[in-house]
Amino acid sequence: MAIFQLLPSYAVKAIEQCYAATTGEGNCYALMEKAGSAVVRELLRVKPQLQSVWVMVGKGNNGGDGYVVARLLQEKDIKVLVFAVGLPHAGTEAAMAYERFAATGGEVYYHLPGPQEPSPEVVIDALLGTGIDKAPHAPVDAWIEFINTLPCFKLAVDVPSGLNADSGNVPGACVQADLTVCMLAFKPGIFTGAGVDYSSKVSLDDLGVSFIPKLAAGDLSTLLYTYEDIKSLLPRRKLSAHKGDAGRVLIIGGALGFGGAAIMAGQAALRAGAGLIKVACHHANIPALNAASPELMTVDFDDAKAVQEALSWADVVAIGPGLGQSAPALNLLTQALNSDKALVVDADALNLIAAHELTFKDERHLITPHPGEAARLLKTTVAAISAARVQSAKALQQQYGGVVLLKGAGSVICDGRHCAIAHEGSPAMASGGMGDILTGLCAAYVAQGLSLDDAMLSAVAVHGRAGFMAGKEGVIGTKATDLLPFIRTLTNRL
Repeated sequence: MAIFQLLPSYAVKAIEQCYAATTGEGNCYALMEKAGSAVVRELLRVKPQLQSVWVMVGKGNNGGDGYVVARLLQEKDIKVLVFAVGLPHAGTEAAMAYERFAATGGEVYYHLPGPQEPSPEVVIDALLGTGIDKAPHAPVDAWIEFINTLPCFKLAVDVPSGLNADSGNVPGACVQADLTVCMLAFKPGIFTGAGVDYSSKVSLDDLGVSFIPKLAAGDLSTLLYTYEDIKSLLPRRKLSAHKGDAGRVLIIGGALGFGGAAIMAGQAALRAGAGLIKVACHHANIPALNAASPELMTVDFDDAKAVQEALSWADVVAIGPGLGQSAPALNLLTQALNSDKALVVDADALNLIAAHELTFKDERHLITPHPGEAARLLKTTVAAISAARVQSAKALQQQYGGVVLLKGAGSVICDGRHCAIAHEGSPAMASGGMGDILTGLCAAYVAQGLSLDDAMLSAVAVHGRAGFMAGKEGVIGTKATDLLPFIRTLTNRL
């Protein structure tokens, strides 16, 4: 998969307006015909023996796409029933599409199908499309809920109706699609937050519009990428390499009762290739750490002199996994923030930064909050973060600098110039310790010479792909350390 730009609704609207101006027709009807053709092609690719379809259309341009789809399917002798929430707005491209459909003898029913109608093989959702930022109103909400009750394949045109195409937020009823066919460009909301649950499989047709990259160019554009796109960034080893060449990582965390977090971060750093790793933790956790991973060196984090020596020794410092929020934890964080080292900051370290309004001395840091930590950092709510994930990542970067990762389904990375979403991951990763593994990955890649941007992009993609691979044996019951062998494989590009 190539790297794709994800375009918000306003950018897609600008492309449509530019298209209308360049064609000389003053409208986008030709684009609507192309969109309908794209849906039919994709539908027949996945359902080549298709015989019956219901098309559910709204009043806007998404509904217009639906009328084109219905007409083209009828021309292929496929049984099509069209159900509309109302007539399209007069003088619009959707009205033109409706008139062409009606001129071929197509019928439109302005009510939901009754129980006497046998369910179709496919229902096409062309109700709302992009530009929706509130819960669907009546009667559309009832139509969406009806679609979701149907025991058939569901295809969404451009975006599942009810999904905010920009944020991934689902404020009300939303179509649960089996396939989403995007037009012109992928939309950010399809790949982050709740959008991943409602969009399912996604395909793209650019409709032959060649000027999309120019219009999409600009500050803080959002990119979609996969593991394959970052393989070339991953560390390489010379034949003459020794452990000192692979960098020195210090991990600070593992308070009493939370030693496992620091152990997992250390193990991930090992599997991602860091040459030397020290873990500063509560002294009671040191025996367990030595037993779990004798390759890791240990420091008692209550020994101020030893901690300072370890800070001086390290190339990169990762702080937060199992750190706790005690006064000694705050002191350790303050020392790390005052050092001149590259930092990876996660978990309790982020909570301490939020609670005490701490700042970073420069831009050499990665922060990796989940929505709860992000809400505390921005002094808002988890609901607000989840309703605008890309914007929240941008806000975090603007306030705290460095490179930001907002974790969750469709994790969002922001460095102040671009945002990126890794099209990786698995529900298998919904268990404790996954963030600790990611912290170790980030630190290891920075220690081996990757830039902060490249380290974050690589760590998130490797982490997500490793989670997917570990989950192949079942997404329920996967534990964080199950990712470790796959991290080694992926880091070596095997």
